[in-house]
Amino acid sequence: MPKFKTGDMWTAYTAVDLFLITTNSTLKQGEHALVMGRGIARQAKERFPGLDTALGRQIQALCGNQGVYGLLISLRWPDAKLGAFQVKRRYSQPASLELIRCSTAALCVWCADHPHAQVALNFPGIGNGRLRREDVLPIIAQLPDQVTIWEYLLPGKENAA
Repeated sequence: MPKFKTGDMWTAYTAVDLFLITTNSTLKQGEHALVMGRGIARQAKERFPGLDTALGRQIQALCGNQGVYGLLISLRWPDAKLGAFQVKRRYSQPASLELIRCSTAALCVWCADHPHAQVALNFPGIGNGRLRREDVLPIIAQLPDQVTIWEYLLPGKENAA
């Protein structure tokens, strides 16, 4: 079972081997850059200029606009530690429990292949994904303990875990 933490996931960036952000598979017309307009995806795009284009190219090659990729790990891993965990196809739609299952399964396989790698992942599907925490929790509970699920809580909110 994964570990759970609350707070700013970016504080773990230097300490982990793989830093996963939740994403969609909507590509902008023409340039094929990934739409990364909200939440941690937007933060990552602002911290790493060109990330939206790099992820968009990978998605275009793997599955195309609004396709299913599940999990994207950089071909330059472990030097490039940022990856994408798909929770939706279209950026404006709610997250999909089925996509979260797919991405979770892919991450379980990756973790089995890299048992010593420490992974950070923001809590998938809640927030801008508009899913209920209690609906997502049974899916991600199957992740191994090398994964830490981060949840950012607004001041005055309490953790339901």
